[in-house]
Amino acid sequence: MGLGKGVKSSRVLNRPTTAALLLIASFLVEGCKSYLIDRTDRGVYRLIEDRQKAALGATSNANIGPESGEITKTGEMYSFTPHPTDPAIPEPFRRPRPSPATNSAAPSEPRSPGAPGTGQDPALALEVLMQPADAQPEAPKQPSESIFTDEERSQITVFGLREALAYSMRHAREVQDAKEALYLAALDLTLERYLWTPQFVASVQTEFADYGQVRDFDRAMSAVSNTAVTQRLPYGGEVTARVINSLMRDLGVHTTSGETGNVILGANIPLFRGAGKVAYESRYAAERELIYAVRGYERFRRSFLVTVAAGYFELQQLKTEIANTFRSYESRRLDWERADFISRKGQSKDVFEASRVQSIFRQAEAQLVSAKEQYATALDRFKISIGMAIEALLDVLDQDVDEDAKALDDLLPDVDVVTAGDVAVRYRLDLLNRADQVDDARRGVVVARNRILPDLNATGSVTLDTDPERLNSTSYNTERATWRGGLELRVDPRKAERNTYRKALITVRRAERDYQRAADTVRADVRRATRRIAQQENVRTIQALSVDENQLRVEAARAQYSLGKTTNRDVVEAENELLAARNSLARAVAAYRNAILEFRRDTETLRVTDDGGWGRPEDLEPPTPTGP
Repeated sequence: MGLGKGVKSSRVLNRPTTAALLLIASFLVEGCKSYLIDRTDRGVYRLIEDRQKAALGATSNANIGPESGEITKTGEMYSFTPHPTDPAIPEPFRRPRPSPATNSAAPSEPRSPGAPGTGQDPALALEVLMQPADAQPEAPKQPSESIFTDEERSQITVFGLREALAYSMRHAREVQDAKEALYLAALDLTLERYLWTPQFVASVQTEFADYGQVRDFDRAMSAVSNTAVTQRLPYGGEVTARVINSLMRDLGVHTTSGETGNVILGANIPLFRGAGKVAYESRYAAERELIYAVRGYERFRRSFLVTVAAGYFELQQLKTEIANTFRSYESRRLDWERADFISRKGQSKDVFEASRVQSIFRQAEAQLVSAKEQYATALDRFKISIGMAIEALLDVLDQDVDEDAKALDDLLPDVDVVTAGDVAVRYRLDLLNRADQVDDARRGVVVARNRILPDLNATGSVTLDTDPERLNSTSYNTERATWRGGLELRVDPRKAERNTYRKALITVRRAERDYQRAADTVRADVRRATRRIAQQENVRTIQALSVDENQLRVEAARAQYSLGKTTNRDVVEAENELLAARNSLARAVAAYRNAILEFRRDTETLRVTDDGGWGRPEDLEPPTPTGP
């Protein structure tokens, strides 16, 4: 009875201890995980910053964000058939949608002409107002200019160009992918640098044995410890320092039957094949790969800004087209109301006038619906591109009120096309990578040529042993030192190496041609960008004049139509031309602004801040590149 209580009490006392041990173990694991991640990140970010300063003369944010090390564990991770699908159609999709005819909100009757704000003939308005109230058809709910409902308008986020660019730099998935690619390149370099530092290796091997009648003792324990430090040499070969200690102990009588130690200093140095700078090739390649990654990341940032800005300008253009289409829709609606009223009064000379005007109005209504759908679709695509939730309510500023977009004219320099091309060839980061990769190929030739040489390696070692008669693994004596030295020559067929050498020469010639082709392409891109700026500037001016001219044409056609000297067809024609001119002007404005940014991108004179802003070329002087 007492024993049982004692056992129960002991178990109770052990529970807090067990819980505490588990808590401490968990804390140590979590702390170790955080330490490893934080230490790795600090080294990588420091390396990236150093390389950015060396390659670009400035730094930019390349932080990929915090990492806890935790991953979401799901039941599907170890399933042989993850996420099986149900062949049945979901219940909501089994219910047919009501016929649109029963819920149609499209206006089927014109509003009363002469109502306030319609801009119609006052005489007609007075005549309508004098009619009995029941003679005036009720005005149906008309479509609005916005794609958002009244309830949604209070929740809309409106972006200007600066806000859109800043948001994209913080949230876009492509930006995070580019940061992580740069991080991984730097991570690879940290490993390569580490491999050229002294490599410490230690191991302990313990063995328990029962020898039976074979030995003087039945049970024994042996232990061997091996500690080594190896250093790779920049010009080939390596040196190694190794300490080996062994111990044999009789477990039956608890005595040590054997204890020895060995110190070995060795070197293996190639004299022909693998000797010289070719031995350091992996370090050269890794260091330069990070430079390429730094340039690539910066090139991406600048190109991505132009891409986001192009999407933003497209939204502004489509929003302007909605406004233009809505104005045309309102004008067509008023024309229909007027034609319908005249037809009802029996004053129309053309019996088909009202029906024709009604058809034209329906076309304008369909155009407005299509314009809104295009804008909504473009908004969704833009939200995806900048990393915004697809359900978010987003709108952009109008073309004529966005001061940041209008300020792009300040980014247009006064340079000729030859100067612009020369600047691009000197400063384009992707072209700099091409030029440096030519040198990579040239180093590849040196490496391939070295691989043809015979193997001639010099080896040497010094071994210090302890006295086997003394049970002490540290009693070294120089009199027991053993010196060794040797040369090893190996000559075998080098057919594969000769072929590799010839391929390396061809690779160099291709790399040189690729660089020249890339340089010519850069110049062509700059020439095209220069021509496109001039073209879009002319188009913008022409379309602005076209809008003014078509506006006068519409006013003249309406005046003639009001006097009964022409039909509504001339008014419709003029209105269509005015709508087309306004939409073309919106496209020309967007294309002109985008062309300026593309010119800056193609000449590598666009400087991007971490918040998505841009600066002038004098804000940051690019590094002076060297051609191949």
